[in-house]
This record gives sequence, C-alpha cells and structure tokens, in this order.
Amino acid sequence: MACHGWNRGLAFAAPSECGGGGDMALRMPGRPKDLEKREAILDAAQVLFAQRGFDGCPIEAIAAQSGVSKVTVYANFGDKSKILDAIVTRETGRLALSLSRAEAEGATLEERLVSFGQRLVEAMTDPAHMAMDRCISLEAQRNPEMGRRFFAAGPGRVIGLLGAVMAEAVARGELGACDPDQAARDLLGLWLGFTAIERRLCGSCEIDAVGLGAHIERTTRMYLAACRAVG
Repeated sequence: MACHGWNRGLAFAAPSECGGGGDMALRMPGRPKDLEKREAILDAAQVLFAQRGFDGCPIEAIAAQSGVSKVTVYANFGDKSKILDAIVTRETGRLALSLSRAEAEGATLEERLVSFGQRLVEAMTDPAHMAMDRCISLEAQRNPEMGRRFFAAGPGRVIGLLGAVMAEAVARGELGACDPDQAARDLLGLWLGFTAIERRLCGSCEIDAVGLGAHIERTTRMYLAACRAVG
C-alpha cells in the first residue's frame, strides 16, 4: 500500500512533569511547531484508535501519547470525530500521491493498472491500516454518517483516481467505450475479491506479498481481456 501504511511508528516523549503537555522528543528540522504538534496528535490517535477502538480512546490518552496538553488537542481538532476525519484525510492523501506516481510508471495500460493495483493492495494489507479499518467499520455501525464520510474520503477517492485512469485510457484508444466509474469498481472488485474476506476474518495472517502481486497481474490481464472480447 515505501510508506503506504497507516502507522508511521514514531516514538514520542511522555508529558513533562511540570508543564502538563510537554514537548515532543522527536522534531523534524524546519517544521513549524504547531504543525509538528498536530501531526503528533494524529500519529498518537491513529495508534490508539487501532488498539482500543474509537470509544475506548479518551482525549486524555491521545494527549498523553502525543506529548501535548488536552487543551492543545481540543484547540487543534475540537473532538475525536474530527481527529478521525483528519487521520483518514491525511492517509488518503498519502495514498493518492503514491497511486498517482504508480500510474505514471507504466508504458502500457496493463503496466499502469498493475502498478496502481499493487500499491493500493499493499497499503490496504498493511497491518496498521487493517486495524484502523476494523475500528472505523465498527464505529460506522453506530454512526452511519461517519461511515459515509470515511467512504467519501477514502474508498470513494480511490474509485475516482482509478476512474480517471480508465477515462484517460478510453481517450487514448487503449480501452473501449465504458463508464469509467463502473470500470474502476469492476477492477477493484477483481483486485480485492475473496482476499478481502480472508483478511477481515484472519487479520493476523501473514500477507503473501508475492502472491498478492501475482494476483493483481492475473486479474488485471483477465479484466483487459474481457474488455477486448466485449468491445
């Protein structure tokens, strides 16, 4: 899914004994302090949501994990739902950048689609991503509006990116006339397929990267062959 997963694995200092919030022990050179704190809050919340679930993670725990005060957390985000929205937006942006680069790597449509699919599935099978996915799926049952927002910012955006690749392929004559959005959904269904069920029910199973890569190549060829047969 290179740095495609949800968890960046940064370690932060605990709050100082006399300052309440404290400063982070790890600083990125040249980064504005406020942005650094905001990223620390998101990193901490991302880990805690995956470990404890959305409801099981109070603001106080996020503040302690990120090395800032509770007031700083509220000042940056307001509440936990906005923190979760920000995590989804940030990680989807990172994935979108990776997918855009992947789409530019191939000379043929098949190569571009395979590169896109491999990066996407790599990100989606990252253990930290799967943990966050389970957390959001559970929360969406209680809060359907949050589920809709997550879909629009995450999977919905991926469909849009892949649909744009399909539309460009149609314009170039590499693919017959089709609905780009539906074409993206069809190909995503082939890429994810039964393995999505397997991952949900066996979250601790070791991912076979070689097998997944071969699966992406095989299903992409299958899809393009079917398009040529229909066209």
